[in-house]
Amino acid sequence: MSFSNNQLRKLAGKLPERYVKTRAQRGISLSYVEGWHVIDEANRVFGFDAWDRETLVAECVYQDGRLNPKACTYTARVRIRVRAGDTLVYRDGSGVGHGSGTSLGEAHESALKEAETDATKRALTTFGNLFGLALYDKEQAGVRRKPKAAEAAAAEAAAPPWVLLGSRVQR
Repeated sequence: MSFSNNQLRKLAGKLPERYVKTRAQRGISLSYVEGWHVIDEANRVFGFDAWDRETLVAECVYQDGRLNPKACTYTARVRIRVRAGDTLVYRDGSGVGHGSGTSLGEAHESALKEAETDATKRALTTFGNLFGLALYDKEQAGVRRKPKAAEAAAAEAAAPPWVLLGSRVQR
């Protein structure tokens, strides 16, 4: 590949903890990054004009217009294409999206967008921790953590005390 040294340095970086979100699903806590963040990182690392996304397949696999709200589910396959010098790098990802709304149109729009975003995020994770790969590791070693409050308090307590350098009292 012909990524620049600056791009390689960015790609080797860690995912800042502030971008890691969590949600409960089926009784377990899942970590994720939001779609806007991975797109923002792709723009920052590769350049606005040096990468693109193509939806290869999008298919409605479930819909029910009798429910209230209306509901449907889509699957999508997305291809990411990055221009690295004279080389084109392709990465594909698959995703699923569930949508609901007051109309079937709203449900379809929501589900399709979610499926495409999910597929985009999965394709971009193959470029490393910045794009969410770090979240597949249970210890999340690829996440740059802020010092915990207790550690910060301990560090402050360990700091040398203030020293009074003069003993003359002014009246």
